[in-house]
Amino acid sequence: MSNFDPSMFLDATITEASTKRLPLPAGQDFVGIISNVESRAWQGKKDPSQGGIVVDVTVEIDLAAYPDTAATVGANKVTLKDGIMLDLTQSGGIDTAPGKNGKLRRYREALGMNNPGEPFSFRAMTGRQIKVKIKHDPYEGEIYDKIDSVARA
Repeated sequence: MSNFDPSMFLDATITEASTKRLPLPAGQDFVGIISNVESRAWQGKKDPSQGGIVVDVTVEIDLAAYPDTAATVGANKVTLKDGIMLDLTQSGGIDTAPGKNGKLRRYREALGMNNPGEPFSFRAMTGRQIKVKIKHDPYEGEIYDKIDSVARA
């Protein structure tokens, strides 16, 4: 049994400031584990008639294997999320025509899950190792690290 009380938690105070960690080095490769895969619907802001499905892939990188980077960024583990915008068919299925769903293809190839005749599901990506290359994305004066590309670990 837990002593956790949600109302007391919401009223608790802290005096420490939240601090931002430094971004991972751009252009560097890291091996991580896919810890979660979720889908969500999106709708266009400028044109609400536009929309589709995004699959968000969460990759956890244990920086114990990269001690210099861990010391530089001030963290032992980094979690990054990457979105895969899906091309869909008229009936709502994944479009497998040539040139469609390139980012999904790259993930599947990096995970060894893009073999004709073998069943694939997004949830089966969870728990698998993947190599990610990092890029920097500036936004309103801040630098954010993001997944630039993926490869076989």
